[in-house]
This record gives sequence, C-alpha cells and structure tokens, in this order.
Amino acid sequence: MKSYAGFLTVNKTYNSNLFFWFFPAQIQPEDAPVVLWLQGGPGGSSMFGLFVEHGPYVVTSNMTLRDRDFPWTTTLSMLYIDNPVGTGFSFTDDTHGYAVNEDDVARDLYSALIQFFQIFPEYKNNDFYVTGESYAGKYVP
Repeated sequence: MKSYAGFLTVNKTYNSNLFFWFFPAQIQPEDAPVVLWLQGGPGGSSMFGLFVEHGPYVVTSNMTLRDRDFPWTTTLSMLYIDNPVGTGFSFTDDTHGYAVNEDDVARDLYSALIQFFQIFPEYKNNDFYVTGESYAGKYVP
C-alpha cells in the first residue's frame, strides 16, 4: 500500500511540527475524497484510529501488522495528523511552541493543511472532509 509520512512545520520560530501519515485511496485515488482524521483526547494520537479503528493495518496481539479486512482507505484517501503539537509524534523544540488554546490549535492545523495540499496538489480539488472522535468534536465543526 502506498503511503506518505512526515512532519509539517507549523511554527518556524519554535520548530513546531505536526506529524502526518497519508494513505491515498486504493481505488481511484485521483477522484476519492480526502478525509482528515483527528483522534481527540485532546492529545490522543491519530495513530490509534489508524491502527485500531479504520486504517489499512491492524496491530496484532503479538505486535505484528496485518491488513485490515475493510479499511476506509479502500475508497477514501485518509490523512492522519497527530494534533495538537506535542501529541504522538508531533513535537516542538520550545515550550512556547505548544498550543495554549483552541485558536492556536486551529492555526497550526490550518497551516499543516495548506502545506499538505502544496505537497500533494493532485488532491486539492478532491472533496475534503474532517472527522474524528471525542475531543475532535471541538475542532471538526
């Protein structure tokens, strides 16, 4: 399965970075909606959604990976982001780089999305949806 992972720098002053892992849809990725998954928490890594709930892989009891039977990535291009800065693999070099309110979180996430679609311009005209669970309900609406 094709995928892309890395960091999107959302604050250059403090070197604050959001980790992302992107899985283009397996079927017609050029037309498939792009779905941003936010885990919630706040501070829950979106890797939980990827590996436990609906991503293309499942972590087994002996800590190996297997393909999920019915992943969302079959028909959707899934973008998992560890949000806000400090969650999961996302990091900053300075304590001033952490979000202190939801406006900061929104600003950082918006910056990350702008960068994502600059890196992957072939998806910028696809339908785009944001979803998640738990505290993600504060960010999604």
